[in-house]
Amino acid sequence: MTKTTTIAALLAATLVAGPGAAQSQTTLRLSEPAGPGSPEAAALAEFKAAVERRSAGRLRIVLRLGDGPAGATGPALPVEGLKAGTIDLYTGPLDAIRHVAPRELGALSLPWLMVSADQLRAYLAGPVFRRAEDALLQRHGVRFVSTAFTGVRTNDRIVASTRPLRSAADLIGLRIRVRPDDLADRSWRSLGAQPVALGWNETYLALRRGLVEATVLPLGEVPTAHFAAVAPHVAVVGTAPRLWPMLIAERAWQMLGPDDRALLAEAADSAGRTYARITAEAARHDLAEMTARHGVVMSWIEVAPLRHRLAPLWRDLVVRGLLADEAFATVTAHTIGAPVAVPVAVPGRQSMRRSSTIDGDRLAFR
Repeated sequence: MTKTTTIAALLAATLVAGPGAAQSQTTLRLSEPAGPGSPEAAALAEFKAAVERRSAGRLRIVLRLGDGPAGATGPALPVEGLKAGTIDLYTGPLDAIRHVAPRELGALSLPWLMVSADQLRAYLAGPVFRRAEDALLQRHGVRFVSTAFTGVRTNDRIVASTRPLRSAADLIGLRIRVRPDDLADRSWRSLGAQPVALGWNETYLALRRGLVEATVLPLGEVPTAHFAAVAPHVAVVGTAPRLWPMLIAERAWQMLGPDDRALLAEAADSAGRTYARITAEAARHDLAEMTARHGVVMSWIEVAPLRHRLAPLWRDLVVRGLLADEAFATVTAHTIGAPVAVPVAVPGRQSMRRSSTIDGDRLAFR
């Protein structure tokens, strides 16, 4: 075969194979604890489509919904799975990585410390959270895909119970299911309740058998999980605005070029906005549907008395170094509504900071 013939054959093979043959494809495995049909699943379907379309096949996203890293569960596993290489991307509640920097991230797990999206955003923009980001990257090799943090879910937490809950006094002695978490346990005990640590799969049966009287739920899970049959009373309490971020292993990030990194960040921001929109729409829809179709009796609990009861716990956590004082100051400096004084003692000095309520001490959905 002549040299000319060989070159012609190679050119023909390249044309037949097409332009994609010369470029490699990077597959990124994304783990998300929420299952199919959830707002998270809808937002991630958009993310996957955008990344694969805009990268022209360079990037492929494999979604693992209803998943813990390596098929397991537990608060430490998202970061561990990213470190171990069993997953490349993770989406889920930000407080799932609290163990990485507990003093800096503890504010995320304290009910009623943050009662508005403005407070959450001020915290995310502050120096305390930047220290948590540094710890995540330097100690664990994990970073946020984007720090725009568009995936904010508003105050949509409710307490489903077997009896009416109309005020802080009704929480005294209430046997309430909580996830196995020290801050959740201490917070509910500070309100006079009797927290019972149970796995999610045990909750429905525990309510049915009377082992617990109540559980905290995201708005919308009462109809879908049939909780209305065993816990027909729903109190809107809005324990905290929630962030749904996207994490990536640093090893995977370093494999990407600048264009693909920018593409991934833009798609993550868009998915976050989709998640925020869907959850807001679902909250408005579910409030009406729970009453009309499921016979749920709705009530609202005033927030100010709850925050007053929790103030000594927050003070103790700061004094003991379990909650960053700067995080507390940042959160309470961005408040809405009539202020409520919350004393905070710090080693070596005492101060009086201002806390607040929202909409006249009553949480509302709009």
